[in-house]
Amino acid sequence: MPVATKSFWPALATFIAFSFTYTTVVARGEGSAVDAARTRWQQQKARGDQALSSYGANLLEQQK
Repeated sequence: MPVATKSFWPALATFIAFSFTYTTVVARGEGSAVDAARTRWQQQKARGDQALSSYGANLLEQQK
């Protein structure tokens, strides 16, 4: 006996609603993590640039 065909629309609508909700929540967390990593990198780069600039300035002072 063939099985009666069921509509896929309720399942599709449920899947789409769940996936958008899940993606919104997860993407917000991942975005925060990326922003924090970028901020740490920028701060580290600024400290490194400052250290190199200070070292270079000291070398120039020693050559005078």
